[in-house]
Amino acid sequence: MNTDLILFAAFSAAIAASCTTASGPERAPRALIELYDQLAPGGAMEVEFERDGTFAEIEADVPVETVPDLLIRTTRATYPDAQITGAEREVQGDVWTWEVKFRSGGRSMEVVLDDAGTVLETERELLVTEAPQPVLEAAEKAVEGSSFVGVERITSAKGEVFHVKRQRGTARYKVVLARDGRILRKVREAVAEIEIPIE
Repeated sequence: MNTDLILFAAFSAAIAASCTTASGPERAPRALIELYDQLAPGGAMEVEFERDGTFAEIEADVPVETVPDLLIRTTRATYPDAQITGAEREVQGDVWTWEVKFRSGGRSMEVVLDDAGTVLETERELLVTEAPQPVLEAAEKAVEGSSFVGVERITSAKGEVFHVKRQRGTARYKVVLARDGRILRKVREAVAEIEIPIE
């Protein structure tokens, strides 16, 4: 996640949800409020919803010093040359995790861990020459007229996927693909602002 306040296009569904409907007022997920309160000064939040307004995931930059020591030790044990650069708190549904961001071997990387220190997912920045050609070609076709920004390989117990970032004009996109180029998800990222009373 970059330093801008990035919210996916479907964030508008969350804003609309705060309006009164025929069945009464709807509310944003409580996790949004909790993560907002943990947000590092100047940090960013990333909120993802499905097109129908269903909450998918929220990530928030948090101060590195709030990450449990066990998780920092696990990261350093797995990647001895890790230069820690940041951290996030994440929630998908009711599953809460931590993300430790670092540089290793000259690359940006991230590990997602649970509270027990188990590594659930690893994200690694790739050079364009390291990404599978079917992934790059499918992402280019998915967002016609766009230019390549970057690519990451995400590995977890579920397998491997690739996130390809592309830009068309001022619009930024993320295409999630399988190694064979099959598109699993495509989103347009949009900068937004969240305002929640602090008390």
